[in-house]
Amino acid sequence: MEVVQENLFNVTQKDKIVSKKFTVKDVFFNNGLVNLYQFLQEYAFDIDIKLEKSFLELKYKDEKIFFEILNKFLEEKEIVTFNKKNTRIFFDTNTNEFTQAPKVNIKNGGSNDSKNALIRVHIDYLSISKEELLKKEEKYIQENENHTKDEYKIEKCYYDKSKQEIYVLSSLQKHIEKFSSYLVKDDFLALNSSIHNFEDGQKSFHDMIKISKNYNIDKWEALIYWFGTKIQHYFNFAFFIYPNSSNIEALNIFKRDLKIKDEKNSFRDEDDTLITTNTNINFYSQLQDDEIFGKKFKNFYISKSDIEFELKFFMYLYSKICHIEEEYEKAGKRIKKLKEKIFNALQEISFVIYVEDGTFKKSLNEYTKAYQFIQFLEELKKTKTNIQKDKESNLFIYLADMIVTFGLSQSSKEININFQKWCKAFLEFKSLRKYYYTTSFNILKNESKSFGKGLYEFEKIYLKNIMKGKNMSTHEKSKVLGESIGYFCAELGDKDLLFKLRNVKNYKQLLSYFKDLKFASLKNEEKARFSKEFNESLEEVIDILETDWEIIRDYIAIYAIDKFKATNYAKSQQNK
Repeated sequence: MEVVQENLFNVTQKDKIVSKKFTVKDVFFNNGLVNLYQFLQEYAFDIDIKLEKSFLELKYKDEKIFFEILNKFLEEKEIVTFNKKNTRIFFDTNTNEFTQAPKVNIKNGGSNDSKNALIRVHIDYLSISKEELLKKEEKYIQENENHTKDEYKIEKCYYDKSKQEIYVLSSLQKHIEKFSSYLVKDDFLALNSSIHNFEDGQKSFHDMIKISKNYNIDKWEALIYWFGTKIQHYFNFAFFIYPNSSNIEALNIFKRDLKIKDEKNSFRDEDDTLITTNTNINFYSQLQDDEIFGKKFKNFYISKSDIEFELKFFMYLYSKICHIEEEYEKAGKRIKKLKEKIFNALQEISFVIYVEDGTFKKSLNEYTKAYQFIQFLEELKKTKTNIQKDKESNLFIYLADMIVTFGLSQSSKEININFQKWCKAFLEFKSLRKYYYTTSFNILKNESKSFGKGLYEFEKIYLKNIMKGKNMSTHEKSKVLGESIGYFCAELGDKDLLFKLRNVKNYKQLLSYFKDLKFASLKNEEKARFSKEFNESLEEVIDILETDWEIIRDYIAIYAIDKFKATNYAKSQQNK
């Protein structure tokens, strides 16, 4: 068989079998390759498909298969639909009457797109004469009081009255065929807004695919881009994550087995309220398997920055991997070593986040980092804790609880920069202490939800697993000091000693703070219950105060504020 190489595809002349091979390119094209492959597997088209690491190959006999695939895509993805909320004027060739019927709607399309999906014919081809047609117009006007309104004017039925072409009532399939023929007039198409629909004003799309805006592409390449981008317009789409890979076999495994879809998600909460997420990741439906649901976690499912969304996505990803085997078993499918297969695919995957301000954020694209992060989430899931009353819990649930705490520590109208910095540091395995410190004072000031007992367990595991035990001893001693100080302040009913910690800017000021604490305890001996452990810890931290004063100050403040709030809460419950 003689094969002639031509650009991205091969054409076989001898037996008239057309073979086209498409290689990996940019994030949109790669996703389009996988989406097209999965689509062709789902529907019985007369086409052979082959997916390898670096290419997708299609073999077919008749070029009409292109429009069969495109038309099915436009139908299944509801890109061409009837808008039942709005009507326009058509001529019904079955009844030979003017009628009002739903408009054709093109998802993300402009007025020209909708107009070019309509079916029109010359009035000479109608089964009635021009005179009879004029009588039908008069009859319609007499019977419809709203005929003078713009959407009901008889003129709207005409494409161009001077050309005497009239829009006729047609089936959805006819509209789809008309629209697809409008989209694809030639074998090669200009790379413009009809191919992609990102309107970011920064030409990110062109920058990422690294080709000229005026470059013409094969219609099959255009189809692949449509499969990669045309499903959504991304308008009011807060965050959208694209998995990407130069290994499209791995990308296929990742999207298929983890069900990473391109559509906007919605879910019903515990009150059966329909919530639209404005993202393609359904966090709620997945993470409720990990007991992350209910009013306590209501604010968890609202992301206000791309970095917050990234963190939650990796929680979602870990949960998917964690539960995927049991999901397949429930469905009657037993797949050996499914987790290993997904982890193998993960080493080939990078992630691109589209943010509604029109920028693309590449993040966590190093396999070792993503793998290590998921391993840490697994460690959190294994660690049991008593943060939820009368219910077994773990630190993975606490992580969600901590995210809520950060979110509530400031007004919803404020940009929580401190929280964003914490998310970034967490994803990069850097120290988190100073972000807890800042948030603790926000909690104290705003009387919002505190971090609670789980913070010590979480930070202890973080320091051990991520930071190789750095500052562990100082952390533990400072916790002892902080909790004692917090309890003392609660007994006094005074926040002064807590807020004084915020003014400590060097080790000498921290030493002075301890002297003030001693004076306050002597002044209020009946309420000062400092243990032997407190005194021993204080002696030990004073020895390292000059070098580690900031670490000591931060942890003391964090645990003092938390203990202060916990003690006050316990008192309020006793007084009820």
